[in-house]
Amino acid sequence: MINISISKALNKLAPGAEWLIDGDDYNTIQWFSPSIPQPTTEEIAAEIARIEAQAPIDVCKNQAKNLLIATDWTEMPSVTDATFTPHLLNVAEFAAYRAAIRGFVINPVANPCFPTVPTAQWSS
Repeated sequence: MINISISKALNKLAPGAEWLIDGDDYNTIQWFSPSIPQPTTEEIAAEIARIEAQAPIDVCKNQAKNLLIATDWTEMPSVTDATFTPHLLNVAEFAAYRAAIRGFVINPVANPCFPTVPTAQWSS
């Protein structure tokens, strides 16, 4: 379980508000933004729960983006064009892999099972 602080929840619930907190105790909040209502303990608890639930989804999406970045090179014409030597022989495998990974960027899940990146096979 991820430990989300009251501070993080306050930043999400009351952006732009000025406040001070001692540790992570709601009772120590000093609220300096009279035009912005101070969130209640219930609102903060709900926001912490929302952030905790969203965290694994965000991790999946970010990891999928990084996996795509790591294989961006497979899309370059100098790598995929058969008139160049050497060129990538298994372009279709990389295209299928990247399509599967892109699915996790579009629809991230809490416990992803990412496919294995293909091993590059080069012409000689």
